[in-house]
Amino acid sequence: MKLAELLIERSETQKRIAIMANRLNAYATIQEGDEPPIKPDKVLKKLDALHVNLEDIIKKINMANMTTEFEPGLTLADAVTRRDVMKSRRNIYNGLVTASMISDSRYSKKEIKFVTTLDVDNILEVTDDLAKEIRILDSKIQLKNWEVEIP
Repeated sequence: MKLAELLIERSETQKRIAIMANRLNAYATIQEGDEPPIKPDKVLKKLDALHVNLEDIIKKINMANMTTEFEPGLTLADAVTRRDVMKSRRNIYNGLVTASMISDSRYSKKEIKFVTTLDVDNILEVTDDLAKEIRILDSKIQLKNWEVEIP
């Protein structure tokens, strides 16, 4: 099995867990005298099994990420970490751009005028550069995920 397939399996397992948890919550209480359409005990057992499976999947993914060389001197885990940090930075810059785009909603010249304290053009440029770097790195990570064989 390829690492990419295992990542897909993790995602599907997480979705199944969320769906089952929502079902359980929906039928946690019912009207007295009614029967729930699902048996909570059975669903809980299935959820426990899914969580055990999810833990196993995550361990395999983490082991593969830690032991796979992405580039000389850089593991796949390092590359994923770099991508995540870059995404965080981009999100902050996107937020700054949004916060800087203040519409002038004054009704008269006597009201307070707001001005931006940031160089929006520069922030947009940094945001675009980060987005490009993230796309390139993410493509390389995805390619590597399809190359790595999981025992």
